[in-house]
Amino acid sequence: MQSTRTRPSLRHQPARRGQASLDYVLVLGVILPIVAFVLPTGQRIITLVYEMILVMLSWPFL
Repeated sequence: MQSTRTRPSLRHQPARRGQASLDYVLVLGVILPIVAFVLPTGQRIITLVYEMILVMLSWPFL
Protein backbone atom coordinates (compact mmCIF):
# COMPACT_ATOMS: atom_id res chain seq x y z
CA MET A 1 0.00 0.00 0.00
CA GLN A 2 1.37 3.38 -0.97
CA SER A 3 1.42 6.19 1.49
CA THR A 4 -0.15 9.38 0.28
CA ARG A 5 2.42 11.98 1.12
CA THR A 6 1.57 15.52 0.30
CA ARG A 7 4.16 18.00 -0.78
CA PRO A 8 5.07 20.38 2.00
CA SER A 9 3.40 23.69 1.45
CA LEU A 10 5.66 26.55 0.56
CA ARG A 11 5.82 28.95 3.42
CA HIS A 12 5.77 32.65 2.77
CA GLN A 13 9.27 34.00 3.30
CA PRO A 14 9.42 37.33 5.10
CA ALA A 15 10.88 40.21 3.11
CA ARG A 16 14.54 40.87 3.78
CA ARG A 17 14.50 44.55 3.09
CA GLY A 18 17.51 46.39 4.41
CA GLN A 19 19.55 43.24 5.03
CA ALA A 20 22.26 44.23 2.54
CA SER A 21 22.56 47.67 4.14
CA LEU A 22 23.12 46.09 7.53
CA ASP A 23 25.81 43.87 6.04
CA TYR A 24 27.63 46.89 4.61
CA VAL A 25 27.41 48.75 7.92
CA LEU A 26 28.76 45.69 9.73
CA VAL A 27 31.70 45.33 7.35
CA LEU A 28 32.59 49.02 7.18
CA GLY A 29 31.87 49.97 10.76
CA VAL A 30 33.03 46.91 12.69
CA ILE A 31 35.17 44.50 10.70
CA LEU A 32 37.46 47.00 8.94
CA PRO A 33 38.51 48.81 12.15
CA ILE A 34 39.20 45.46 13.80
CA VAL A 35 41.33 44.36 10.84
CA ALA A 36 43.13 47.73 10.79
CA PHE A 37 44.06 47.18 14.46
CA VAL A 38 44.90 43.47 14.29
CA LEU A 39 47.20 43.44 11.24
CA PRO A 40 49.94 45.71 12.63
CA THR A 41 49.55 44.22 16.11
CA GLY A 42 49.78 40.69 14.74
CA GLN A 43 52.88 41.55 12.77
CA ARG A 44 54.49 42.98 15.90
CA ILE A 45 53.60 39.86 17.90
CA ILE A 46 55.10 37.61 15.23
CA THR A 47 58.29 39.69 15.24
CA LEU A 48 58.57 39.50 19.03
CA VAL A 49 58.02 35.73 19.08
CA TYR A 50 60.65 35.29 16.37
CA GLU A 51 63.15 37.35 18.38
CA MET A 52 62.34 35.40 21.56
CA ILE A 53 62.96 32.08 19.77
CA LEU A 54 66.27 33.37 18.43
CA VAL A 55 67.35 34.42 21.93
CA MET A 56 66.37 31.03 23.37
CA LEU A 57 68.31 29.19 20.66
CA SER A 58 71.42 31.36 20.89
CA TRP A 59 71.57 31.55 24.71
CA PRO A 60 73.61 28.32 25.22
CA PHE A 61 76.29 29.61 22.85
CA LEU A 62 76.85 32.96 24.59
